[in-house]
Amino acid sequence: MLTPKQSRWLRKSHKWLTLFLGAQLLIWLISGLYMVLMDIDYIHGDHLVDESRLTLDASQLTISPETILSRYPEATRLELLPTALGPVYKLNLTGKPLYLSGRDGEPLEPLGQQAAMKIAARLHPGDLSNASSELLTESVPAEIGGRHLPLWQINLNDAFDSRLYISASSGELVTKRHDFWRLFDIMWMLHIMDYDTREDVHNPLLTGFSLLALLTALSGALLLLIAFKRGEEEPA
Repeated sequence: MLTPKQSRWLRKSHKWLTLFLGAQLLIWLISGLYMVLMDIDYIHGDHLVDESRLTLDASQLTISPETILSRYPEATRLELLPTALGPVYKLNLTGKPLYLSGRDGEPLEPLGQQAAMKIAARLHPGDLSNASSELLTESVPAEIGGRHLPLWQINLNDAFDSRLYISASSGELVTKRHDFWRLFDIMWMLHIMDYDTREDVHNPLLTGFSLLALLTALSGALLLLIAFKRGEEEPA
């Protein structure tokens, strides 16, 4: 059992720890609640595209991977990408990607605006009459991180500022974004306390606050036990 002096010190420490951590504990609660309540498939933007149109169909391949590799023996990697315009081969040549048509094996031409909008129309199940497009060649929005340029940004211009990002090199759907994803990203940043990359869940700030939160919970539990103990010792 703690002495009265030790109990006072424990109560005071618990109070200041709670005051110091209160704001972050509330942020953890709100951000965690948002991430739990939201459907992750909706956050990923699965409602913005018809994924069935991105399945690989072997019947569309008129040139085999073996033939492609025989033409480019220096390739270090070969991938087959599903796109709304058909399968595309992606080769890694001396650290640079080369995109070839899965139908004839010829290098793909850079995707123009009409072709990009055509891909978007095939992927998006809704109306694109209000959509607009922009070719990104120098920098990308922070919401899609480091992606290979150039990219077509297809703005759906709906209530949630939804966007599709399509590779201008391959026609591949790179990602989808909308306001609920952006809010989720903010909540994730606040939850893991990584205000820079929003990826490091082992950063010192989160570790330090987590340890302090654990200490606060343990001190509170100890104070509760002391209170019950004193209640049992009081005469009836």
